[in-house]
Amino acid sequence: MKDVSLYRSSELVPSDVRLAARTVSRHHVGGQARIAKIDVDTDVVMAKIDALTTATGSAMSNMVRVAQVQRQLEQLVPEASGRLAMLADDHALAMSDAVADLRRDMRRR
Repeated sequence: MKDVSLYRSSELVPSDVRLAARTVSRHHVGGQARIAKIDVDTDVVMAKIDALTTATGSAMSNMVRVAQVQRQLEQLVPEASGRLAMLADDHALAMSDAVADLRRDMRRR
């Protein structure tokens, strides 16, 4: 896009030309501000996605770890399998709630 340049001479520039130049300048600055806002909004969304991905991955890893320990303990004490399953399920629900809370909080910001 070309910049508008005024013809300079020894005479004064008419007021309508000055007004037009100011209008074009304001429009240009407004466009730059909108572009900057879009850039910042994009960065925020990308950071939210990264944070949610990290939290989800961590929750999944923790669930796998708990499931492995549950399996090991069930082999040692088979009669405790129901209680172990209850604790593992409670842990899975807690992880799910934590990720859902994070997602909800990010939606508000």
